[in-house]
Amino acid sequence: MANGTGGSITSFFTIWTEPRATIRRIVDTEPTRHVIALAAIGPAIGALARQWSKALDSNAHLSVLWPIEVALTVVFAAALGVISLYISGVILRWSGGLLGGVASRVEVRAAIAWSQVPAIAGEIVLLIAVLSGIPIPHATPGSILEIDPAFYKVAVVEGVLSLWGGIVALYCLAEVHRFSAWRALCTTLIPALIAMIVLGFGVFVVYSLIGHH
Repeated sequence: MANGTGGSITSFFTIWTEPRATIRRIVDTEPTRHVIALAAIGPAIGALARQWSKALDSNAHLSVLWPIEVALTVVFAAALGVISLYISGVILRWSGGLLGGVASRVEVRAAIAWSQVPAIAGEIVLLIAVLSGIPIPHATPGSILEIDPAFYKVAVVEGVLSLWGGIVALYCLAEVHRFSAWRALCTTLIPALIAMIVLGFGVFVVYSLIGHH
């Protein structure tokens, strides 16, 4: 067992209430531990839950290839989770550096991945709900969105876990960059602000070109 909680099962519990101390022990011992798995598990479970929910639909017409479709969807979602981890690691390393952060990309990826633990718990809750017969609401063309009353409870739990995960993420990012949680929040807002500016400029250019024709 690695020194401290960084290499033990207790990290999965302490990350909820002691995110700064937990991620510090992790990056100081083995920053790559479980990182890829944590990035992939949440999206994979979410994809499985949504595929299973589709199967519960009385109007669903499942082909004999449905199990293969489910497997491919789950694998694709997991791969996207890992790709997103690496992209986010680069972006948040850069934006954090602008604010005086000192984390490496490996440390930022560890912070991102381990802060996904509450989100993974949320996806597990969603999967359990679906397996219990509670469908995930989804709109279909020409019909009104129908929401199972029991799903509201699931949505509340998902919302709480999502909020908790967001707070954990800020503290983990703050710790690896060695600055405050408020600066960590700004670190996440900088890329979003730049993206909005670029998107707005792009829309302006398109409308300008259209207006001249």
